[in-house]
Parts: sequence; structure tokens; C-alpha cells
Amino acid sequence: MLFSRCSRITGYSLVVGALAFTPNLQAQVSGTIDASITLEAACSVDGEEGSGVDFGSLAFGSHSALFGQADAQVAGAGGITVLCSPGVTPTFTLLSGLHDGEVAPAIHAMEDTDATSYIGYTLYTDETRTDVLDINGTIVLDEFSNTPQTVALYGRAFGDPGNLPAGTYTDTLQVELTW
Repeated sequence: MLFSRCSRITGYSLVVGALAFTPNLQAQVSGTIDASITLEAACSVDGEEGSGVDFGSLAFGSHSALFGQADAQVAGAGGITVLCSPGVTPTFTLLSGLHDGEVAPAIHAMEDTDATSYIGYTLYTDETRTDVLDINGTIVLDEFSNTPQTVALYGRAFGDPGNLPAGTYTDTLQVELTW
């Protein structure tokens, strides 16, 4: 019985001793996570990107059917605000209007709702309305660093006193910003 008891004590001692001297089986693996993003050159017009962007309006207001001329600025008094990524040098191009050439000497024309009468108008790049922006005419903006730029466009509508019926006249100009 003594042998049996000693064997048990010795057996327990070996197990306890083995547990006390068992090497730590914990391991460690370390590494990295790669993060990346690819940015493409971009521009926005009044905060909008992509196609179908609204570049603003040229609102000549309300006038007598006997008016001689009326002036307006595209997008009100603020012009068209353009923001591009640094290093981009964009070009603004006036492509065409729906009724170009209908009224000489104006370049563009607004058509009345009955499609029978036109009011001619022209766009200019200066407030004095001496520098005409022709069809396919361009304005090259400065290379961007980090501030928005403004494209200022001015319009002048030409009346034909005594020959224009009262009504609403409209046109749509196609424009493009490339970089």
C-alpha cells in the first residue's frame, strides 16, 4: 500500500511538475494592411460633377415688346464657379444653341412658344460686351492650385421694336468643360 501511495504521489508530482515547466504555447504573428486610393483629375461646376450639369442661366428678365436691347450675366452676378483638382488647366467651350443663326447679326436666338418669332442674342467674355464668344469659342482657365475660379459670361439680347410679338422666348446653349 505504501508503494501504491508513493506511486500516486510521485505520479501527481510528475504531472504538476510537467505542467509547471510546460513551455508557453502562445505564438504571435504580425504584419501590415495596405491602404490605397486612386484619384483621377476632376472638375466641378457650382459643386456638381459629371454630365448634365447645370451651368446656370442667362435671364434677360421682362421687357416691353418694343425693347431695343437687354443685358444679362450667366448665372446671375456670380458667374459660373469652377473647381478642379490641382494641376488641371480646364477649357470652357460654348458649343451651340438650339436656334443659332436665326437672327443676324446675333449669334444665338431665343424662340417664342409658337415657334414663329426669334430674339437674337450674343455672349461676351467681358462686361463691356465687346469680346464676343463665338460658337465653339473657348475660355482657357488658369491651372488650378486650390481655389475656385469663375467663368464670367455676359449676354446681350437684341430687340426688333414693332416686329416682335409678346410672349416667352427661350433657347438652350450646349457648353462643355474639358481638362
